[in-house]
Amino acid sequence: MTQGRSKLGYVPELDGLRGAAILAVMGFHSGLLNGGFIGVDIFFVLSGFLITTLLIQEFDGSGSICLRYFYVRRVLRLGPALIALLIVFCLASSALLNKEKAYSNYVEAIISFFYISNFAQEFSIYHFEFLGPTWSLSIEEQFYIVWPIMLWILLRVSKNIYHVAVISVSIALLSWSSRIYLSMNEALPVRLYYGFDTRVCALMIGSTLGIVLPAGFLTDNTKIIFNKILTVVPPLSMACLLFYSTVGDFMDPRMYYFGLFVVDLMTAALILDILVNPRSIVRRLLAMRSLVWVGSISYGLYLWHQPIYRTMGDLGFNDLTSIAVGTLISFLVAALSYYVLETPILKRKKRFGRTAANDSR
Repeated sequence: MTQGRSKLGYVPELDGLRGAAILAVMGFHSGLLNGGFIGVDIFFVLSGFLITTLLIQEFDGSGSICLRYFYVRRVLRLGPALIALLIVFCLASSALLNKEKAYSNYVEAIISFFYISNFAQEFSIYHFEFLGPTWSLSIEEQFYIVWPIMLWILLRVSKNIYHVAVISVSIALLSWSSRIYLSMNEALPVRLYYGFDTRVCALMIGSTLGIVLPAGFLTDNTKIIFNKILTVVPPLSMACLLFYSTVGDFMDPRMYYFGLFVVDLMTAALILDILVNPRSIVRRLLAMRSLVWVGSISYGLYLWHQPIYRTMGDLGFNDLTSIAVGTLISFLVAALSYYVLETPILKRKKRFGRTAANDSR
């Protein structure tokens, strides 16, 4: 299984893609980009790709996957920044709000801490005002619990990596099918948007790419064909994603029938183009230093921007001032989180085996 497989190092353009994704999400929450929510799907596809690539490279190198070390690395990567946000959020709520409102915020924080905010919003169990975006972190954590174990079993059982890829594709298609089925049966948009079963499709599309891409399937002949395809498809995909980000509507049933699935495939096309096409136009665009830097601090931006935007609004700032000042504060806090908290802890991850290139949020 290991023969012919290549290893993935740090690719700055993937951080550039992550930077574009977080800017889209911030645009959505600020009201400037109606379809900016598709940035979450870009995060999902990237996460699935990078995590699966990491796990398979570990299996290729040692013949196994140390699940204990994997989960320790995930906790070190994602936990400290989230806990810092929740502590500040709870302390500010206690100091500035009345008991009833503070209690409501504490509930938000507790649900977010246990990574179940997607369930709370999916079934309308609790209404989030500040920490709503943690739903996607919850889905990713649930994915991290299930998929590494499944992948480890599949890699041990099957000697053919393409059998594993077929199963990964099947899970993605099953998730997409469940989304269509629920849409046809008039499920509420929140059920479709926040459900683990309906959104894991994006993560599995990324995982499939992570299984197949390093496996050496690109021979010299196929590379010629692929390079011809990649001169057209990725730029078209980027243009379509930009279009989606401006006109998309997460309440529109068409997003759940085919829209999000198309977004996931286009994101996978961009990742493929970045990694295998040396003449990629998309790669040059995503390699801009400013965009790569935004991608590097994207986890902090994702955590902090919505609470900051909401607080600015509650303080009575008008829309434009709220967006401008809130965005500036979000970048300052995210940079502080990255350089003071996240980066020192990331160095400790090396004690627990390999870490993912372009480590996902």
